Amino acid sequence: MAEDTKLRLMILTQEQQLLDKNVVSLTVDTELGQITVLPGHIPLFAKLSTGELMYRWMDGTTQKQDIFAVSGGFLDVNPEGTITVLADYAVRADEISIAQAEEAKRQAEEAMKNKESVKEFKIAEASLRQALNDLRVAQRRQKASSSPRL
Repeated sequence: MAEDTKLRLMILTQEQQLLDKNVVSLTVDTELGQITVLPGHIPLFAKLSTGELMYRWMDGTTQKQDIFAVSGGFLDVNPEGTITVLADYAVRADEISIAQAEEAKRQAEEAMKNKESVKEFKIAEASLRQALNDLRVAQRRQKASSSPRL
């Protein structure tokens, strides 16, 4: 694949396809750390961790970026430059309600205190991680969109 060729990014959950777009780069958190995929990247298969997925794309001559909060799943980079993200959970940063994420955090913390079994505790713990990640991603996006551009 030529270095100036764009990447094709597809983001899917069990429920729907969230994105199919030509991108310049992708940065995502994996179980082995954060990685950035650029054109010409070697084939890769990695397990996603709870975190942020950020991609850059061209709008004419202007480079823009979008962010998703993701939890679990897999990333596949094939030799043709197609990146497939199969996420257990993914939501665009601009679709995250801070109030709803804070409520989900509160409910998860309460469930962890009142756990009836190890299984319920683990489910509440996973819900808490997801809510905290949603909050972090949404607050970061909110802060970035309110700061002056240079």
